[in-house]
Amino acid sequence: MRIEAMEAQSSDVRWKQRFDNLQRAYQRLRWALEIHQQDPDNELIRMAVIKAYEFTFELSWKTLKDFLAYNGIDAKLPREVLKQAFATGLIIDGQLWIDMLEERNLMAHTYDDARARKAVDQIQERYLGGLQQLHDMLTTKRQEAP
Repeated sequence: MRIEAMEAQSSDVRWKQRFDNLQRAYQRLRWALEIHQQDPDNELIRMAVIKAYEFTFELSWKTLKDFLAYNGIDAKLPREVLKQAFATGLIIDGQLWIDMLEERNLMAHTYDDARARKAVDQIQERYLGGLQQLHDMLTTKRQEAP
């Protein structure tokens, strides 16, 4: 019983620590998007938005994975984590998150300017809302946690 309690405490701490990192990444993404709006033709800023999104998305699914584990749900791979998060109501739009996952995978290989512009548009117009919903939900869960 003592080992189970230690494991539960460890997963509790893990999701909260990961969420702290996610909050910082999410704020950096929002900041990069604000700067991009001021200078939309700046290629360096576009690259920063894409990298900030990749980092934020990575921390998002890993935080969900840790939160699911804290609640006794074992999911390992990103797609599996997203499906479980949708099934348990942690995320509202499951298809959006699958699209975000696929986009993140494509962004790692974005080398042309037109593709980068399209990626930034998607981040700003579609994906930021999903990230905001996750951020708000996890903030509430953290405040509710003992």
